[in-house]
Amino acid sequence: MIDPLLPLVISTSLALLFFMAARHKLRDNRRFEAQLAAYQLVPESLLRISAKTLPWIEMSLVFLLLIPATRPFAASMAATLLVVYALAMAVNLSRGRSEIDCGCGDTPQPLSVMLLVRNAVLVAGALLLVVPVIERAITTFDLVFIALFTAVLATAYLMVEMLVKNHSLLKNFGLRK
Repeated sequence: MIDPLLPLVISTSLALLFFMAARHKLRDNRRFEAQLAAYQLVPESLLRISAKTLPWIEMSLVFLLLIPATRPFAASMAATLLVVYALAMAVNLSRGRSEIDCGCGDTPQPLSVMLLVRNAVLVAGALLLVVPVIERAITTFDLVFIALFTAVLATAYLMVEMLVKNHSLLKNFGLRK
């Protein structure tokens, strides 16, 4: 059993992540459709519906992760979706197609092993949401802790994303192997 703060921080962080992911896909759905097509895994006849559906699945996870009663289901869905994304990236990396945009966010980001590691960490976090929680009252201090720790995780996530992007840029300029 785990302290109730951990699932609250993780679910809030994952909800924020899926919100940002869905937002960029909904805002420029044509671009996302092109990113999805670049993976060469979805049949052309299913590309448009897939590009329109995936962001709404992600957006539904935002809300489902924040509701305690639906959190275990949402965690399983989130983990599954992150694994599918990782498998799509792994297939293309194994094909030598690291130059395609992962479709992860607003800024183009080429595929890399680091993105697979990132997804594995996110899957582990999602799976922690199905672990039983110790029953205890949540205090005002706990709420402040949740907000601050979620902000720290979001900042750390953005820093790691920036490092991965910079590493990819250095590789493209021949400054890194």
